[in-house]
Amino acid sequence: MMPGNRAALWPVPDEPDQVPRLERFRAEHPEVIILLRGAMPKAWVGGRKIARATLRGLLDELEEIFPPDAEACHTRASQ
Repeated sequence: MMPGNRAALWPVPDEPDQVPRLERFRAEHPEVIILLRGAMPKAWVGGRKIARATLRGLLDELEEIFPPDAEACHTRASQ
């Protein structure tokens, strides 16, 4: 492997700022399967497949389906 190719192994090379958001979502919703391989990030909610061009877009869609818990957000913000 060439050293210059290492970034290609990172699951979200163009959106590293979305990794903490992805980790929070996965911790809060372990029932949702999220795949970052291939051309588009994908998730399965129940029997529904959701694919978006970017991880940010996928997480936006998932947060519309599963709105962040307002109380949990308030608790984290006050800590």
